[in-house]
Amino acid sequence: MSIHSVCDADYTATTQGPANQAFGRPKCPRCGSVLLVAEESAFNLAGCIRHTWSCDDCNHDFVTAIRLWPR
Repeated sequence: MSIHSVCDADYTATTQGPANQAFGRPKCPRCGSVLLVAEESAFNLAGCIRHTWSCDDCNHDFVTAIRLWPR
């Protein structure tokens, strides 16, 4: 599983690849397919939303995270 994040490293554990800062639909980092619905979403009080995705085409799992406001 890869993590694409703009949140702090303590929340996401590790960061691999570029941050996904767009609020649109993400593309699978493995095959490039556009994903429609996150498998899971979580919000923390620091203003970070984390989405867990699973690609229907290649079964790759990854996480994106966005920060709604600065600390």
